[in-house]
Amino acid sequence: MEFKDIKDVLTMAAFRPEADNSRFPWSKRFPGKKSVIVNVGRGQVKWGFLDKKGKVANEGVADGEFMDVASQMASEWRSQSDDGWIGVSLNNRFIISLEHNLSRTQGWEDTIRNNPKSLLGTKHDRTKRYALHHNPETSASLVMACDDSLIKSVEESMRSHNLRAARVCCGLFAMTGHLLNRINTDATFKKQELIVVTWCDGSLCVLCQKNGQWQELRSRSGLAPGDSSAVQQMLRPYIDGASPETQVVFMGESAENEFKQNYFDMLGNLHVTDVTEPHQLWSVLGNY
Repeated sequence: MEFKDIKDVLTMAAFRPEADNSRFPWSKRFPGKKSVIVNVGRGQVKWGFLDKKGKVANEGVADGEFMDVASQMASEWRSQSDDGWIGVSLNNRFIISLEHNLSRTQGWEDTIRNNPKSLLGTKHDRTKRYALHHNPETSASLVMACDDSLIKSVEESMRSHNLRAARVCCGLFAMTGHLLNRINTDATFKKQELIVVTWCDGSLCVLCQKNGQWQELRSRSGLAPGDSSAVQQMLRPYIDGASPETQVVFMGESAENEFKQNYFDMLGNLHVTDVTEPHQLWSVLGNY
């Protein structure tokens, strides 16, 4: 037995989930460790450094494709992450849809990663990777499909710079699931007619909810900065069909975000509750 193995037993590390086991939340895989989470967008990469308490210590951003940015930042990312494990949020080339009556048999979390066709049937596309978020009280589910080629290119870029992917996920999908869970546990919100809007660095998801039922959903990833026509096209059906009692619940990736700055006026006279907290994206992914 090696000294590291003895140390891991004495410190309880041997009984914790493996760093790349995404069935467990980030905080359980990296307790008391520094870590880095990277958000890969359309022509831009952002990152957040989490300290040993899981709090955001610093942030950064660079224009360019992930491969080029990673070559410049790899050394710093490694220095800010214990053992070189990096969390990756893909914010481009994905779609979120609303589906019904998908299987929720025990172990579906592993099944959607390893054998998605068995859950999705004819909706499955072998060029995609998937994630699910179920409504706990109805048959509705959110399905996130991301280009497999994008995931592989990111993973290969990381390996070439001696970085290890602790998780590859979709930040907008994680934020949307987090917000829907929050709404579901709030009796006041749950009973109302809602338009749920999540925004993450140019990617947008809009969902209509009535009495806890998910009615309709639209999403777009990798919108160009200032593309107000695309945003308006997504929002208009929801705004036009809203009643005077309809409320909007909004969450962005950070307290100051493009949607809040440029697109809030498109929501008209509807009451808007902005639940965005500082470092929202990093906070969600640091506990996801």
